Amino acid sequence: MTRVDERTVPRSPIARGAAGDERDALGRARLDLGFNVATVALIAFLLVLFALNVSDYSFLGFTIAAWVLIATTLVGALVLRFRLPDELPLWAYLAGLTAWAGAVALDIAGTWPVGGASVPLTAATAVGPALLLCVPVRPARDIMLAASTLGGVLLVVVIWRALPNLQLLGPGLVTVAIAVAPPVVGVQIVRSLRTLVQLELDLVQVQSTVVSPGYAIGMLASEELARLDLAAERLLDGVATGRTSLPLDEDTADAAASIATELRLHLIQGRKETWLYHAVTESALLGPSVTLTDPDGLAAGLNRDQRDGLLTAVWLLISDPVRTGAGQPRTLTLDLSRPVGTYPKTANPGATMSIVITTSGVPRNGVDPAAWQAIRKVGRYSESFSGSALRIEITTVRDASAELG
Repeated sequence: MTRVDERTVPRSPIARGAAGDERDALGRARLDLGFNVATVALIAFLLVLFALNVSDYSFLGFTIAAWVLIATTLVGALVLRFRLPDELPLWAYLAGLTAWAGAVALDIAGTWPVGGASVPLTAATAVGPALLLCVPVRPARDIMLAASTLGGVLLVVVIWRALPNLQLLGPGLVTVAIAVAPPVVGVQIVRSLRTLVQLELDLVQVQSTVVSPGYAIGMLASEELARLDLAAERLLDGVATGRTSLPLDEDTADAAASIATELRLHLIQGRKETWLYHAVTESALLGPSVTLTDPDGLAAGLNRDQRDGLLTAVWLLISDPVRTGAGQPRTLTLDLSRPVGTYPKTANPGATMSIVITTSGVPRNGVDPAAWQAIRKVGRYSESFSGSALRIEITTVRDASAELG
């Protein structure tokens, strides 16, 4: 029986770690230019606002000092950005936060209302757009913590200053929104882009199994075989050049026996695991969500179009909640078995298979139309709903030549 469970799936920690690092880098990168433009535009607007009200400041020197701090950190960030690693070091981030905290305190002091006069917080508000520069290079939790702290401080100041005159509350809340919205929206953009990139990369990896032989080793097993091949090559080269004396010592003999055993296991395993098994187990999205049961390895008999249709349908049923951000991904069971009876009537009973897809949490109108189109490529189907569970039964003719591909 071929049954996939996330606890028993063989995974390569090195490969998974490298893929995760590459995906994270893609999720963070290439956003600097857009965030830089947005930051400069918002800060320029606040600077103009400051210039228009400069004569109303009771303690102008404090606000000027706050703007000097903001300008210094921005120049430093733009100069050092290309000399720093992809992720901003913690010490640099904390140094920037310290400078911005000083700017907030100075601006609050510089705009202190005297004689009922009220001027807008500009330098303190500019800290929010400045924080946007850190969004691609720091974890989301760091940005959200800083943004929420800034918003809380400004909200308290705005409400306290609006108590004598509630007409000031509206403009004050706009000021808070200008400070908090850029980093929060930036975090959501980076998160959405990272999710999109991960899904697309995972889909490309999974689709590569469609053209592979019916029974074959997977990509992760290929990496393991390459490692074993290198180890065997080094051992044989040592014997050939005389570096390894014959007969082999006990440790070297044990190492050679271990390599041979692992190679045999991989070769045997490659004749039992179908392309669909590898498509599920090597997918970061499908692996934890899909349970595959294929006791006879029937998936190997599907032709290329049928494979593509089945894989596309499963992918769409699983990935839709991820794309829309609606909670956790759905779970799905995929059962392949020999059907009872024959279909069509003139077909050989041994040349047919039944595929049952069961998933929960699917509204009646919540299935992507492309999923039904993909299922039609596999064979004739019927669907039924029971509560929130969707059951799709597909009857298809196996292609015997596909097993030889």
